[in-house]
Amino acid sequence: MVKRPKTETKKPAGGVGDQRVAEIKYPRRTERRKRTRAKILEVAAKQFSETGYGATTMQNIADAADVHVTTLFMHFKAKGDIALNLAALSIDAFRRRAFDARETVSVFDFVRQEALAVAKALKSRTKSDLGLWSALYRDKDLAFAWSEYDQEQKSVVADYVATTYGFDREVDYRPDIVASLLLTSAFLPHRRWLETSSQVNLTHEIAAAMDTGESAARHILEPLPSTAL
Repeated sequence: MVKRPKTETKKPAGGVGDQRVAEIKYPRRTERRKRTRAKILEVAAKQFSETGYGATTMQNIADAADVHVTTLFMHFKAKGDIALNLAALSIDAFRRRAFDARETVSVFDFVRQEALAVAKALKSRTKSDLGLWSALYRDKDLAFAWSEYDQEQKSVVADYVATTYGFDREVDYRPDIVASLLLTSAFLPHRRWLETSSQVNLTHEIAAAMDTGESAARHILEPLPSTAL
């Protein structure tokens, strides 16, 4: 009697497939894991803000989140991984605010409001992502994260400009140029404030820089001569 070969049941590929299977098979475990991950990110942001990114260790984060350090490493491979995830969450929130504001707030007022909100957080030292923002700017190990954060922020504002003025970013450089100009005008004062140890009037500096940036941006957004189209 000839034995029939056994048919192997194909398993989903590792990573996303396994994760989806686990979510379906163990919904409670998955929900608990999500809550743990969210808690880790929350306390890490607070630690970065209060202690500073460089001084915060994975053990500090695990203790504050009330999890074993092994559990922490199951969620995040390194402290930089946590920073990248926090930066992504910050950008997602920025994107949602921009989308919600498009119908009622000009892009100039939106960027100005965002800059002033960060200024308020810098002065009060209460915003959870303040430590992350400072670390992204200052820490050499997070240069890649800062580059990603910066590019995503510019892209959000460029989309805001393109939607407002009816530009196509594929063929028109103006939305991206204006986005870079406005964000530089808005956040250059923050960098100077950090570098001078709070010796400048941040709110006044933001207003002055934004006035200059907005004036230049409005000039760029003026209709192009027919010969340039």
